[in-house]
Amino acid sequence: MTWHRVALPAPLRPGEKAAVEIAGREVLVARLEQGFFAVSNRCTHAAWPLAGEPIEGLEIVCTLHGARFDLRDGCPTAGPARKPLAVHPIELREGELFVRLST
Repeated sequence: MTWHRVALPAPLRPGEKAAVEIAGREVLVARLEQGFFAVSNRCTHAAWPLAGEPIEGLEIVCTLHGARFDLRDGCPTAGPARKPLAVHPIELREGELFVRLST
């Protein structure tokens, strides 16, 4: 599988996130104290974009209907969503982020 360099609008500090397009797919990249995470940028319940939504601990919260997803594995932890977010492997290499899109 191909690794893609992530072109962020600005470097992310812990607690920040940004939506990026990688090979035609919307990906949410988040930086937390635990490291970087990359997941689908759309809630699996109502396809709401997650880039503007809050992160609480290790979860992103979709405020549209209250769905919550664990950023580590994409699994829903609360709310109406039943399907997990796609999770993409992410690596920091010499100061640059690379993502490998999952299927």
